[in-house]
Amino acid sequence: MDKYELEVINALQKLNIPAHIRGYEFIKSAMNHLRKNPQLLYRLTTELYPEVAKEHGSSPSRVERGIRTAIDPIGAIGVKDETVFQVLRRSGPFTNGEFLATLREAINVKMAVEGGAKKFGS
Repeated sequence: MDKYELEVINALQKLNIPAHIRGYEFIKSAMNHLRKNPQLLYRLTTELYPEVAKEHGSSPSRVERGIRTAIDPIGAIGVKDETVFQVLRRSGPFTNGEFLATLREAINVKMAVEGGAKKFGS
């Protein structure tokens, strides 16, 4: 497990997404695929969900539904870490694409800031 995967897990915990639901694992897999190919954000139903489904022995529709089920409560209960995820704090449900894109960006920014701080000795 590398730093990026640990950041994804940390983010999911801060977002109060329970680790015991399938959507949690689907999100982790989707984030790994998006890490390798960010363009998959524009091809969720045609490429990303089928890749994640194949990896987990599931179907693309179950992947989509699992992710949606995992993220639906976020709008209602809020977010613990407002510095990184304040953009996710809003009323109403997120689309899967909005959630995955925002989570990916937040993790990339966090890692860049941490990397920059180490690089410049801060």
